[in-house]
Formats: sequence, C-alpha cells, structure tokens
Amino acid sequence: MNAVAVAALLQVVISLGVTVFQIAIASGAPWGEYTMGGQNTGVLPRSLRIGAAVSAVIMLAQAGHYLAQAGVLTPLLSPDWNTVVNWAWFAFTLVGLIMNSISRSKKERNLWVPVLLVSTVCTLLVALN
Repeated sequence: MNAVAVAALLQVVISLGVTVFQIAIASGAPWGEYTMGGQNTGVLPRSLRIGAAVSAVIMLAQAGHYLAQAGVLTPLLSPDWNTVVNWAWFAFTLVGLIMNSISRSKKERNLWVPVLLVSTVCTLLVALN
C-alpha cells in the first residue's frame, strides 16, 4: 500500500471519529466546551446541535470520498472533479485547523488541533497525488 492510500485511510478513520463525535453532540452529549468555539458548557443549544448533525453528514461524505481515494470504493467523480474535491477537502481541513488553533476554548484547541493537523497533512498528501 502506498503513502497516498495510507493517508486516505487515515483520513477515513479521522472522518468517522469526527462523525461519531458530532452525532453524540447532536444527540445531547454535554461536550459543548469541545466544539463550536467552546462557548457553551454542557449540552449545546438546539440550533448548534442541528449544526452538529449537518457536520456529521458532511464528515460521512468525506469518509466516502477518501475510501474511493484509497481504492476501497469506486470513485463517483470524474478525475477532474475528483482533483477539485481533493483540494476542497484540504482547504476545509486547513480552515478547520486555523479556526480551532485560535479558539478561546483550551479544551477545543487541545482536542482538535492535533486531529486537524494530521487531517490537513493527510488531505494534502492525497490532493498532491
């Protein structure tokens, strides 16, 4: 297995882990300090829980995309669109890394910066391929 496939599969694991986290948040897990700026302690307000549910769907789509990049699934996109989406996912993770790096919540920074750093490297490796 080459480095790009390993990076894609690692990104799948990250995406699925984030999906589980977002589903837990959407279901009322009291982890508000670890997400969305960390300004809400305990259970997030309903509107932010809806946002977490939307995020879970987005992360599932990302997992599917990277399973295709690793050769586990058949790609749904043409090679040109696949390249565009690879770079879009890289930009998405880079923005997430920046936003979580400047979060006022130490708990959010401590949890997500390492995850997003690995995610950014993985998505970059796939995009460069």
